[in-house]
Amino acid sequence: MNKQQDALCLANHANRIEGIIVELEAIEQAIRKALAKADVGNPAIRQKVYESAWGAHERSLAANGALDDEQRDERRERLKDSITRIEKEVQTSGSITLPVPAPVVERREPVLSQSATRIEPTIDVGAESELDAPELTSDGPVAAENYRPDRMRRRLKRNRERKKANGLIKFVIILAILAVALGLLWFVASGIINLKPSSIPPSTSNPAVSGSHEPLKEGELSPEGNWITIFDPSDTTQVSVTGRATATIGGDQVEKYLRIQSPGEADEVSFQVGQGVLEQLAGKNTVFDIVAKSEDGVRTQMAVSCDFGALGDCGRKRFDVSDASSEYLVQKEFPADKKPAAGGAIKINSDITQAGKSVDIISIRVQVAN
Repeated sequence: MNKQQDALCLANHANRIEGIIVELEAIEQAIRKALAKADVGNPAIRQKVYESAWGAHERSLAANGALDDEQRDERRERLKDSITRIEKEVQTSGSITLPVPAPVVERREPVLSQSATRIEPTIDVGAESELDAPELTSDGPVAAENYRPDRMRRRLKRNRERKKANGLIKFVIILAILAVALGLLWFVASGIINLKPSSIPPSTSNPAVSGSHEPLKEGELSPEGNWITIFDPSDTTQVSVTGRATATIGGDQVEKYLRIQSPGEADEVSFQVGQGVLEQLAGKNTVFDIVAKSEDGVRTQMAVSCDFGALGDCGRKRFDVSDASSEYLVQKEFPADKKPAAGGAIKINSDITQAGKSVDIISIRVQVAN
């Protein structure tokens, strides 16, 4: 039994040696054919051929899973010897000897085979103009170590790093585009950017007219239209007080005002609206504009009411007054089927909390709203 096993091992070893020789002979023939077609006198071209042969051999070793590390190293050394032999031949004679076709010999089937299939190496070498820029730029001899995989690894590493850098740049560009898109969406969603043009002009109405008693800031009320002056500080003949209310002129050359003060709820200051003015307003929708402010650093709440006789009243409105000059609007729609028999009045209480705070009345005017 031991003799049979020894014989089997010898047969396997012989088959393995035969396979290595056949495969390496095929690679050597491929190298010689490639050099014969190219410029054999160019060291860079030869370097390219040797690297291609080495790469093909490495792929063949990787595909043959039946080989161990020792067998792979053995084949590499044999290929290295073949390349060294070819390079010395080229450097000595300046030419390459083409391989002689081997005679066709019937091959015996091996008793046992380490691998069922074997991948024949191929060398991809084109014309000189199609070759990539070689690593070797000098015209010196090609050393046997030049074609070792270290040089190929450096080239492959550079290619991988280049591809990695390109991928990173693409990723950064995509992130930048997404960031810009999200920023635009945020601006649109927040209303800072309006993509749809509005066909409705911005409203200039006063919140007090629409139900709120907050004043407009000075200048927000459109100056267009025909305004009728009800009160101006230069003429106080149409002003009257009730109870303990007081009214005094104040201000400077730039701005004058009438400072009114109401200690109690019934203490009001009245501003007369002439009958002729009411006749112009009959049957129309109107807006009364009261420009007023409180004393410096003091806030108060004033009450505004109207008495227009047969034309009715405007209810009782409350406004928070600050020390900044503002416009306080009161809307009144006069009936069309009635005529004024006399003048009317706008009545103001400067402090409904009955704390005696004052309000400076700068002007009162009226405008037809429709």
